[in-house]
Parts: sequence; structure tokens; C-alpha cells
Amino acid sequence: MKKILYIGNFSFPLGNAAGKRVYANGKILRNIGYEVIYIGVDKTKTKSNLIGDTETIYDGFKYYNFSYPSNSKEWLDYNSTFKALVKFINSKIDINTIEMIIYYGTPTLSFFISKLINYCKINNITIIADCVDWLTVKTDNLIFDAIKWADNTYQKAYLNRKVDGLIAISRFLEAYYSKFNIKTVIIPPLSPIDFCEVQSNNHDDKQIIYAGIPFRKGILIKNTNTLKDRIDKTIILLFKAKERGAKFKFHIYGFTKNEYLEVLPQQNKYIVGLGDSIEFHGIKPNDVVTDEISMADFSILIRDVSRDTTAGFPTKISESLSYRTPVITTRTSDLEKYIIDGKNGFFINADINSVDEIVHILQLTKEKVYEMKLNCQEMNNFSYKLYENELASFLESLSKKDKWR
Repeated sequence: MKKILYIGNFSFPLGNAAGKRVYANGKILRNIGYEVIYIGVDKTKTKSNLIGDTETIYDGFKYYNFSYPSNSKEWLDYNSTFKALVKFINSKIDINTIEMIIYYGTPTLSFFISKLINYCKINNITIIADCVDWLTVKTDNLIFDAIKWADNTYQKAYLNRKVDGLIAISRFLEAYYSKFNIKTVIIPPLSPIDFCEVQSNNHDDKQIIYAGIPFRKGILIKNTNTLKDRIDKTIILLFKAKERGAKFKFHIYGFTKNEYLEVLPQQNKYIVGLGDSIEFHGIKPNDVVTDEISMADFSILIRDVSRDTTAGFPTKISESLSYRTPVITTRTSDLEKYIIDGKNGFFINADINSVDEIVHILQLTKEKVYEMKLNCQEMNNFSYKLYENELASFLESLSKKDKWR
């Protein structure tokens, strides 16, 4: 069986949104005839851990891990990371069986990707980029911002144009790379689950959920416009909806109330005003969070329109719909392709004065919410099985039939 190495900055299988994406993509690849081997990153590993010694098996997939860079020196040391990868391939895998390598981001500086692309060219291995964003770096550290901007631009604007093909998460990215005659395929963030039943909450109030970590913990946010997920606007809108008499409970997973107020202390008055209508749960295991998503009436995600939110695609939305929970969100990325207003979700404006829209949604009957959950199940827009033929055709177009190996 032909092998594909999936390498990058992800926590396989369910440790983060990246891990879930590559896991779902791997299930497609396995179904169309490839053996997929993952090499991600793990914060519990150190440089002393050889990649080959980290082998684990999940759902039939072998996966390994680089150590996650713990400081600036390790982050900059892309060369030793690449040497560790080559050593792993030489000791654990017959290079002649590797058909393709897909990279998702990079475990260190993007110079790692440059060496990986050259390695694939020399060894006649098809190299593919899995591109999921084009982020704007905005912090209060000008030096950090400059380095991250240069590294990100080098990868997105230069290295990704040297690959044999590119998996794009959005039409924005597909359009950009197609201009350079790069073969592309659009694969949104898919769900690795095969089936999920419709669940309903047993409370009288509407249950709303947000799950994520939208900021760097412990660092004061001076400009809320740097937030990709506008959790601050979400809380203000719900505060105003409560003032209008709306009955709901807003559940937040990923950070505690203290962690939130540490970075956004100006939100304290809204948290106090929401009272029992908001609950912070902190970090919980993935299965706990997905169970809570499936039980909620709605998930909510407010984002402003920017290059960041247009180029990327919110995994929070695809995950919610896959767990049969309709979404309340803003018109960003390719969401209008997958959400029908009033059927499996609602589009609202990213405006803290758009309270009428929220109040209307929170006044829907239980029967209407259940109908929307059934619509999510029927539409099933993010099942990995829907993309098997598309990805198979894409990979076939890249296959190097004249391999000498």
C-alpha cells in the first residue's frame, strides 16, 4: 500500500482543530487506498525523545510526534528538527514506499518546509501543502510580530507555490494559489465521526455554547480588534439580550472566568450583569466538550470580516453542525455555502447593537430548534465521506507515474 506522511503543527487525533482536520482527511485517504502516517507535535515530548520512540496507534493510524518548541532557541532550530525527520524516515520507513508527503504548517520555522520540499524533489516524492489560513500577526510585541509575519509570508506567499499541489480550506486560498497554476482542491474542515444522533437539552432556557481559546492566556488585550473570535462582542450582545428579557444559559469551554477577566478586565461589568446566565467551564476533555455541543440548542461564533477570517474556515462551525447543533454566526469565509439561514443556523451582524437578531433567535420554540437539529443531520455538510471522489481525483492528477524508485 502506498504511504502518505502527514507532517506538521497539529496534535493528532483530537488535541486541537488541526488534529481533527488531518484526522478526517486521513480517513478519506485511507478509504481511497493509502496508508497514512502522522507526525505532529506534542508538548509532553522533549528534544531527547526520538520521533520513532513516540509511536502510538489510534483508529488504526500510526502517529508520531516532534517535541513542541519550548523556547525561542528550539523554535529557530529548524535544521535539527529536519535532521530528526530524515533519521526517522531512514530508520522506520522504506523511503521507496512513500508516495506523497503532506505538510500542515510547520513544527518550527518555515525553513523546515523549504528543506522538506527540496527533500521531496530529490527523492521524487509528491509534496502537498494543506493550507488552512493566512493569519495577520497582531500583538504588542513588535519584534515577535515582525518575525512571525516574515515566517508566515515566506511560507504562504513563497514556499506554498513550490509544491506539486495544495489542499485549500477556502475559496479565497484556492483562488490565490490557482493564479500561479498550482493544482488545488478545496476541502473544508471535516468531521472524523461517522454518525451522530440528534440530541436535545432538557432545560427551559436556551442553551448556547462556545468552545475555544481565542486569546493568549495571561496577556492583557489592549486592542480587542486583534481577536479573531469576538467573544467580547458575543458577551455584550447576550448581556443586552438578557436586558431585553431573553432566557438562556451561555456555556464557555476553554478558559475560566478569571482567565478571561485577566486579559479583558473591561468585560467584568457584562459578566456580572449576566449573572447565572453565563458559566465558564475551563478546559475539559474533547469528548466532554463534544457531548455538550451536541446537547446545546445553538453554538455561537462572532467574527469580523478580515483577511484572516476570509482565508480560514472556522472548525467550530463545522464541528457544531456535525454534532447536529445549529449555529449563530457571522458571514465570513465560505459559510454561506454551507449554512442556510433559518434552516441549520442563523447569520447575524458582528455589531454589538444587533440585539434584535439575538433576541428573536432565543425566542424560538423547542420544536423549531429540534427541526433545525434534524436539518443539520439531513444536510450533513461536513462528512468526510462526501469528499472521497474529489480528493482521489486531485491526488491522481498529481501522481508521478514515471517514478524510477
